[in-house]
Amino acid sequence: MSVFRIAFAVLRNDSRSRISTALVTVGVALGVSLVLWLASAPHALQERADRTAWSNGDNTVSQTDNRAQVVMATNQDQFDGKLIHRYDITRAHVGGYVSLPPGIREFPEPGQVLLSPALAALVKANPPEKLGDRFPGQLVDEIGPQALEYPDELVAIIGHDVGTVDGWALTGLGGKVGYAADNADMLYLLTRIGMVVLIVPCLVLVASAARLTATRRERRLAALRLAGASPTQVIAMAAIETVVGAVLGSVIAVLAAEPLSHLTAQIPWGGGTWQPGDFTSGPLFTAFIAVLAPVLVVAAAVLGLRRVVAKPLGAATEQTRRKISPARLLGLIVAGGVFLLGTTIATGQVGGRDRFTVVLVGLGAVGMALVLAGPVVTALVGRYFVARWRKPSTLLAGRRLLGDPVASFRAAAGVVVAVFAGSLALTMLPGIEDQVRVFTGPWKDSAIVADSVGRNTDVIGQLRARLAEHKLDAEVVPLVGGYLKSTSDDYQPSYKAVIAPCKDVAKVLSGLSASDCVEGPAVYMPLGYQSSMHDLEFAKGNRSPNGDVPAPVRLPEDTPLHAIAGDAQIMVIDPAVFPDLAAQPTGAATTTTPSNRDAVYTAVVRLLPDVPVADNIRDSSHSATLMDDLRRATAIGLALMALLSGASAAVAAAGSVIDRRRTFGALIAAGTPVRVLGRALRREVVLPVLVATLGASLAGMLVGLGLLSVTHSISGRGEALLNFWILAPAAAGFVVALAAAMACGPVLRTFSARDYSYE
Repeated sequence: MSVFRIAFAVLRNDSRSRISTALVTVGVALGVSLVLWLASAPHALQERADRTAWSNGDNTVSQTDNRAQVVMATNQDQFDGKLIHRYDITRAHVGGYVSLPPGIREFPEPGQVLLSPALAALVKANPPEKLGDRFPGQLVDEIGPQALEYPDELVAIIGHDVGTVDGWALTGLGGKVGYAADNADMLYLLTRIGMVVLIVPCLVLVASAARLTATRRERRLAALRLAGASPTQVIAMAAIETVVGAVLGSVIAVLAAEPLSHLTAQIPWGGGTWQPGDFTSGPLFTAFIAVLAPVLVVAAAVLGLRRVVAKPLGAATEQTRRKISPARLLGLIVAGGVFLLGTTIATGQVGGRDRFTVVLVGLGAVGMALVLAGPVVTALVGRYFVARWRKPSTLLAGRRLLGDPVASFRAAAGVVVAVFAGSLALTMLPGIEDQVRVFTGPWKDSAIVADSVGRNTDVIGQLRARLAEHKLDAEVVPLVGGYLKSTSDDYQPSYKAVIAPCKDVAKVLSGLSASDCVEGPAVYMPLGYQSSMHDLEFAKGNRSPNGDVPAPVRLPEDTPLHAIAGDAQIMVIDPAVFPDLAAQPTGAATTTTPSNRDAVYTAVVRLLPDVPVADNIRDSSHSATLMDDLRRATAIGLALMALLSGASAAVAAAGSVIDRRRTFGALIAAGTPVRVLGRALRREVVLPVLVATLGASLAGMLVGLGLLSVTHSISGRGEALLNFWILAPAAAGFVVALAAAMACGPVLRTFSARDYSYE
């Protein structure tokens, strides 16, 4: 009979082998799916960047350059807490040609507007004075999905007459490759960390499933070996039994990749969801992973047959396994050294994304080292309880832990890795939150400020008239923006300043109140600045229409410098100090209320379509969105980790019971109560976890601190912020292990004394 027929006969007739094969299928399918999913994240980010490359303005030229095709001003608006990307655009030359990117079918002429589908629907659903009036003109077409970062992105492209847009001259809108987002390096690193820490529990699950009938398989193959089967035939039979489930799981993962990519596309990131085709991996990479996974699983199964091949008699009689060497602990030292080397390379800012390779290898090595060191800890726990037992269940558990620590630790391996990853994540998350730049603008949340009025000459009067026309209760504060600098100290930095009445600007400027204002000309600055401010001059911050830089004006020497207790980020100069400059405002600030905010915003944007507008609520939403994304990703990763580790622990615990069916049958036949065996099994699972999870928590915290130094090198800020939540994964791991240990009970209750005679 051929080895193929024997292997398939076993799968057909042995229910436990079929269960093991099914679990291997599930484990491989999960592992391959996770690898394909996480590996596609950089591709998804690049797809987003490519779709919006037309808006980056990275092909700027001089407006007098013959290659210039279009002039574009890029701004951001907001409505109801949603970010709107606005592009005021015009041809660089009358009748000139403009290349268009995919998704934009026609160029908007003066009086024409292009809106994204989501923004067009929003405009229709709201009164014009709140939103639609910001985009004057006829809606001639909608922007296609090929030009949008995500499906629900709010984008407006407004056409203007030639020469009326104060923006950047571009050589065209199409034919460019996008640049990934500013935080792409951090996202790349985080997805790779997720890949490493999630794949290890998948490997543990596959190994637990493959070992579900390991003892029974060893006895069967050893018997065949003693009956005359060659080592090659024994290895081939084991490989065939394993490869069936591994290949089936790999095929399932590849077939499920497409629907899973559509499901993943619904996870929000960066303000919106994804296009359905973003999360895809190349066919070569997919094929490589699909082939590699079964090869690794089969290789592991074959390597586990060393005893059957070399000592079949010992395997058939289930002689005591080899002792565990304490040298396994050296793996932690080696893995830690690789990780430290990786962090040193990664923080060097040399080599692009390739510099993360060593740190990721070190991270995976630490996780595997914890698994390798686990049996040593298990043996020590077993020795302790054998020496100090008080109950039979404790003695039985201690004997099992000491006699076969590798098999005993198998149920705890997934939990230990999950605790390691959880502690790592909870160490990193507060530090990453600190690294995310939270916007803290100088203006109050109720203010809408245009630092520049662009080409407009009487914007203050026009804005007041428009607000009065729409009966909006909002004040307009004229501003002259610029900088104050000491002429006697070249090393003294420039300080941003505005010329405006103190009591008026106190309504819009954070850190300044009306009580700080005094009568007469004065300069208002934060407390402690007066001693360093000598021989001051004021320079307007805006260029004149012909491009000239305004000459600085010296501050009169008798001008009082008034200190304010608040933390205002902008110094205020009373108009009486520079009456001529105050008569020519360069900006405008408008007060709002929650009820009229959108309408006031619309009035400002309608008059200043190509002028950047400062808005705290809009600008602070980016950091809030990013942190929500990071928390969501962490929650998803930890949930997957908990499920995988719990499943692997339950499978391994149940497998250890099945593997010892003969032993438990003999104990039951000898009169041992089932409840005593149940307590012993629970101690076998829980006791190693209780000790190992504490070490895994410490390792996770240390590795998390190392990874924080890498993310700090990317973002340039942030520090470790440790708290008691770091211990939460250890507690959760203990609960998961206890729940997995409960899975032993139903399996054990199926045994009886007759099982001993059957075996």
